[in-house]
Amino acid sequence: MEQVLTLVCKLNPTPQQVVQIEATLKAFADACNYANQQVKPQITSKTTIQNLVYQDLRSLFGLSANLALTI
Repeated sequence: MEQVLTLVCKLNPTPQQVVQIEATLKAFADACNYANQQVKPQITSKTTIQNLVYQDLRSLFGLSANLALTI
């Protein structure tokens, strides 16, 4: 049987980090909405979706590669 461990920790960001986190969350949400509007519902291939919107997500929303690929 596989054992699963869970770690719980509390973040204590500085006020400046809070602003940066909030900006990143908003950019990610806006990028998700953009991708949803640009990609036809019948397209379900992650590779096809990435080919359609990856560069826009990076340039329009300033997302890192990791965040742009997550969408």
